[in-house]
Amino acid sequence: MAGRQFASAESEKAQNYIISSLINNNVQPFQKKFRHPFTYKSFNSRKEGDNIIGYVKGTIFPNQYIVISAHYDHLGKKGSKVYNGADDNASGTAAVLAFGQAITKKPLKHSVILLFTDGEEVNLLGAKAFISQQKSFLPQIKLNINIDMIAGSSNTRRLRYIDNRLETILPQNKLEHLNSLSKNSVIKIKRGFKRGGYRGNRTTNLINASDHASFNRKHIPFIYFGVGEHKNYHTIHDEFNNVNLPFFIQACQSIFHYLTFFDENIQLLETKT
Repeated sequence: MAGRQFASAESEKAQNYIISSLINNNVQPFQKKFRHPFTYKSFNSRKEGDNIIGYVKGTIFPNQYIVISAHYDHLGKKGSKVYNGADDNASGTAAVLAFGQAITKKPLKHSVILLFTDGEEVNLLGAKAFISQQKSFLPQIKLNINIDMIAGSSNTRRLRYIDNRLETILPQNKLEHLNSLSKNSVIKIKRGFKRGGYRGNRTTNLINASDHASFNRKHIPFIYFGVGEHKNYHTIHDEFNNVNLPFFIQACQSIFHYLTFFDENIQLLETKT
């Protein structure tokens, strides 16, 4: 879809594809509609974006929500070059669609919102719009799981994550068990990201790097999964043939295990101020 640039005809094709997939998998529209439009005004232009949002009702806590987010937009075309964005972020979009398919067959305890954001590449527009449009709804959101780039390149060997405020929804023993999920995964999972020659936990640097930033600003706990920047990132080489497909499938399976773990163990805990 020619890179799914924000407010483009190709973006609308992507929206239609996502909606068709949700309908085919019996995912319900959120607040009775899949499309949630928003307007972006710059100095000399006005553009319309659309978040696509699905919903699966929880079996025990229908009024408490886990939001699984992934942005579907990318850079689009620049002259004759097409930036397809297979990893960034068709990978996350595909994962969330697959999760929706699985959850409708076996609903979780908590209700799940499947949030496909538009305009992430334009200063996180879609996530900001969701937060703005759902102000009264935010207290019911217990966790955001954000998925952005999980297929990597041929050299990708690790899935990485950062998180914030998980101690407000998980007791200490469950926080410790969370670490064991990464140790027992079929792929290597590491907390923190690396960039260039720097190795270590880059939580501070990446806390605003994707849609989870909008949830974090509202003090909503989040965990963000990705592989970090790689040789194909924001280049014309980020295409399906260049992603690490076996890794991607295993990453999806691992993240789904995290999702079910949170669904089983989320509690509302009092924290010291």
